[in-house]
Amino acid sequence: MATATAPSREDFAKMLDEAFGGGNLQEGSVIKGKVVGVEKEFAVIDVGLKTEGRVALREFAGPGRQADLKVGDEVTLEVDHARRTATRAHHSATHLLHEALRQVLGTHVAQKGSLVEPGRLRFDFSHPKPMTHEEIRAVEDMVNAMILQNEPVETHLMTPEAAISQGALALFGEKYAEEVRVVSMGKSDKSTRAQHAYSIELCGGTHVRATGEIGAVRVTQIEKKGKQNRRVRLAFA
Repeated sequence: MATATAPSREDFAKMLDEAFGGGNLQEGSVIKGKVVGVEKEFAVIDVGLKTEGRVALREFAGPGRQADLKVGDEVTLEVDHARRTATRAHHSATHLLHEALRQVLGTHVAQKGSLVEPGRLRFDFSHPKPMTHEEIRAVEDMVNAMILQNEPVETHLMTPEAAISQGALALFGEKYAEEVRVVSMGKSDKSTRAQHAYSIELCGGTHVRATGEIGAVRVTQIEKKGKQNRRVRLAFA
């Protein structure tokens, strides 16, 4: 049996680009294909997005790890749907959480990072002082109220300028393409956003079809993260 040469990250990105573009490949996906005439299966451990929607694989594992896969091998990509479903719900929850924090604590609140996985969600945000018990409860209640609405989550493609004019939040320092994906969820009579949406954000990630799919949330921990930031962790019913 011939020995295959492990591809570089750049070469593997080229292999994946046409097969699975658009930024939907995620940790937990599976690569299946014939390698040197033998059926093999590789688990995707970590991926990263490059410019123009291209995907770069940082690490993967298989029967013989990287030596079993080479540039030019034909592969198919499959998503772990159970993992994707949980990730989708938790990702949508970050949008509701972000808006709730802004409404309870003030519009100075801005997302500073997040980790969205099937078993956990953590969200970093700017806020200079500890949250009170009343503030934590208010945030929980607001997020759960939007979840109970079970409103459809809407996605649209438009220019960044059009999105911002509708009230969309854009992350400071992010570079956006000429056309962006805009995600809106929840309804609020007090909202000044388009169609009274509770939350509108520029986002290319995967989301639930309706907010009720998220399930009830509970704040389990809030800790200081740096001089001016906080980190909140959520648990799901």
